[in-house]
Amino acid sequence: MIAQEVMMECPVTLGPDTTVLESIQRAAASTLDVLPIVDAAGRYVGAVRKSTLLDAASNSTAPVASLCCDDALVCSPDDALEHFAHDPSSSTPHKSIMVVDGLGRFRGVVPEVHWAVDEARVQSGHPRNPLEVRTVSMHLTWRCEDCGELSTRNEGIPASCPSCGASSEAFCLYTED
Repeated sequence: MIAQEVMMECPVTLGPDTTVLESIQRAAASTLDVLPIVDAAGRYVGAVRKSTLLDAASNSTAPVASLCCDDALVCSPDDALEHFAHDPSSSTPHKSIMVVDGLGRFRGVVPEVHWAVDEARVQSGHPRNPLEVRTVSMHLTWRCEDCGELSTRNEGIPASCPSCGASSEAFCLYTED
């Protein structure tokens, strides 16, 4: 799976000089646990966890860039996530991946990547890598309740049904049981 196929746009980004207080206010509008820090030219500077922002609330005028974390990995839009360098024995089972192009510009995020080793393959003699990658955004499928049309969208509920034209209210999350 290629990063650009499962990445999501991130409507909330923080500037490196944004204060902790302002960052907390802006972070409230995001569902992500880790937010990107992007400079005025759109270049990726780092990432910060929401929990770190809340912990630093007493120092409300500090710049958010001073709180960068290592909880985010970085890749290019064309990188295959299955071959991503991640330590499967790491104490962190999942991390967010920030997608950054060749010019250093932030393009999107793959939130909550879960790394799993296919133990059946390991037991049959295969090496522990490549890892299986599971993301929150890769399995979002929406079904139109009016006509049954299925739509896969990483950005959220479709604005309208491509088959019958029904509005976004006609869509529900679809899961196969």
